Formats: sequence, structure tokens, C-alpha cells
Amino acid sequence: MDDDTNNSYECNDDDESEEFVSERLPTSNNVIRGQKDAYAVGKKIASGKYGAVYEVLRRRDGKMFAAKLEVCGVAALNSLNMDYVVLKAANKAKSDHFCNLVDRGMIQNHFKFLIINMLGDNLFKLRLQFQQHRFSAPTSLRLALQMLESLEQLHSLGYMHRDVKPSNFALFEDGQIARIILLDFGLCRHFKTASGGIKPPREKTQFRGTARYASLAAHREMEQSPKDDLESWFYVVVEFMTGLADLFQLNVLANFSLGDLPWSHFSSSERDSVKKAKEHARTLEGMYLRDLIILAMRNNDIRPDEPYDWEQQEVATEEAALTSSSTAKSDTKLTRMDGGRGGDLIRNGPVNGGLEQKQQQTSHQPNSNNAWR
Repeated sequence: MDDDTNNSYECNDDDESEEFVSERLPTSNNVIRGQKDAYAVGKKIASGKYGAVYEVLRRRDGKMFAAKLEVCGVAALNSLNMDYVVLKAANKAKSDHFCNLVDRGMIQNHFKFLIINMLGDNLFKLRLQFQQHRFSAPTSLRLALQMLESLEQLHSLGYMHRDVKPSNFALFEDGQIARIILLDFGLCRHFKTASGGIKPPREKTQFRGTARYASLAAHREMEQSPKDDLESWFYVVVEFMTGLADLFQLNVLANFSLGDLPWSHFSSSERDSVKKAKEHARTLEGMYLRDLIILAMRNNDIRPDEPYDWEQQEVATEEAALTSSSTAKSDTKLTRMDGGRGGDLIRNGPVNGGLEQKQQQTSHQPNSNNAWR
């Protein structure tokens, strides 16, 4: 099955080479300086066409964060700017389904970056860990509720996402609670006027999003609105419950209908819920969708606090390991075993790199004339 992580599309004519991008990105042990702190760069954890995400350590306290980078020198590239604008608004509103915006900065002629908190796996990656590439109904419904809440929070800020897909939702472990975080706002659009009204639709637009999950309006190159995020949300939820991503190529067709769904994957009560969800996903009735999910959870005796599928998998793995360890101890006389220590993400002591030297030469300090300084 194709992944959904690198196929978001926004029309522009830039076709920069991989070499152009890679030569501007940092290497391990480089130091980058933001407006507030300096960070030692660790391993790359994700990459895109015009940037990447790295593990970084804040030098003053050794705390780990993620740095999202976007290369400089690409015409009409504005994704990270939009990430910053949306995250700043979400943090100000204390929205709990968004990353914390820790810092930002720019390395001249190389890249802009945001420092955000570290997250766990995205939902696309998690889904592929299970048989038939699908979640159980309890996990699917609870994820659906959290994803819906995150989109409602985004819409309340006046933005629509336009690229709702599993890889744009990730886990954040907050104590004992697994919270879903909405990611990647590069294709967002502000849909409200200065007075708080709704902007009128533009006559001519281009496709934005990921084909597998995009709404019918997006495929027809019509102006999108928050209801298109909800339609994409619906496709994601059904994919979680069935594991059949290829099905949603059908949403390109104007005659896509519920009859195309593989109903053998659903119980009778789940069928009713899915039919009602599709009906209301193409309107702006997010509150009704929330009530529908909660009702489906009650009808199926699903507790809000029960373990997610991957949490149950972790418990089973730990129990198996303990059983295996206990058996080995009873059957074998063990000698002393020294545990090897893994290598540190960043070496201790002074960290020197090309970017650090460039910063010293060009005096990269905050500058009011540059939004990224």
C-alpha cells in the first residue's frame, strides 16, 4: 500500500533538485540558534520535498525537541510561515490538539525552522502495524473523536486544513493519556474576513490536498471550506475501520456512494453510524458528528479510557518478555551481564559545525526586519 506522507499537492512551478535541498540542511552535531535558545541537531526523523524534521537538544538544559526545517531560496514557498501563524494562534487559544511552539529562527541562505515538542508515531504508521491494516472499532471511534475535536479547534481559529490524512495526526503521550495532535498547516487557508464573516468563494482555484482523502469539491477544483475537512475526516475514519485505502480513489467520482463501501467489515450498528456520518460530514455539522461518535461508543460499550490497540499490543509484548525472562532464569544459571549503553544523540562537550561557524560570522541575532529572525 502506498504511504500518504509525501503526496500532498499544491500547484506551483518550482522543481528544485534534491541536491539543492540537501546541501542547505544541517548535519548531526551542527548547532542552530533560534530567537530564544541554541539547539544541537540530532538525527533526521522525517523528510519532505523542501525540508525535514530533526531531533534536537536544547543546549542549556539537554531537553529534546523537534525542529521542523524549510529550505530558503524556493520561490513561493510559504508552508513554514503558515505553520507558525496557525501554531501561534492555537497556542494563544490554549488549543490542546496542537504542538507547543517553543522557538523559531533562520540560518541565512540555508533554512527557516520551528522548534516544537516531540511527538510519537503518526496514525498512518500506527495503522500499518496491525493485521489487515486497520484498527478495532473502539480505537477507530475514539481516534475519530479526537481528530474531529482537533479540526473543530482549527476551524474556530478561522482556518481550514485542506490536507486531512492519517499522517497529519500524531500521538502525544501526556502522562497516562494519549492525545492526538494535528500537524502540517502548510496548505491551510484563512476562511474568515476581518469582521468575522465567511470569505466569499473564489471563482478559480487549484487542487490542494492528498488525492486519496480529498473532498469532491477539492477534486473538482472548487473553493474549499471547513466542511471539506470533515469530508476528508470521514474517509480517514472509514479507512481506519476497514483498512482499505484504495477504496477512496472512488471519491474522485461524482457518483461515489455508500454502496461502494465494504459493508462486511461493519456491524449493523456501525453501518448506521457510518451512513449518518457521511450525510453530515458534507455539511458543517461537526457537533452532530461528535454526538454520533459518542452514541456509537455507548451502543458498543466502548469506554473512553480503555487502551488503544497499540497500547494493548505493548502490554502483550511486555507480558511475553516477562514470561520468557522468567522461564530462562529457571532453566539456566546466569553469569553477570553488563548492559551496553547506547550512544548519545549528541556528543558531550563542545559541538562545532558549519552552521555554527556561519552563524558566528553573520551574527544571526533576532532582527525586527525579518519575521524569521
